[in-house]
Amino acid sequence: MIHTLITIDGASFVLAPTQDADQLCEELESAAAGTGTVVRFEAAGHRIVRSLITPRSRVIITEEEVTLNSEDTVMSLSQSGNWDLL
Repeated sequence: MIHTLITIDGASFVLAPTQDADQLCEELESAAAGTGTVVRFEAAGHRIVRSLITPRSRVIITEEEVTLNSEDTVMSLSQSGNWDLL
């Protein structure tokens, strides 16, 4: 399974498995080329995220192959990735 993480101006979201990452990249590129456009995508947990993307927005998308089996221990924190652990 591919795990896709998108970070927009420091806020991170795990994309839903149904979200097309390539299409989202195209929408982000188009929005960044203009003066500002709201881009909508689905994050894990059936959450809809809307973000205003401007030419000054910083967006990073990472993908990694993950495999989970019954012996794996998974630590689950907030899906948005905004954690204050201190």
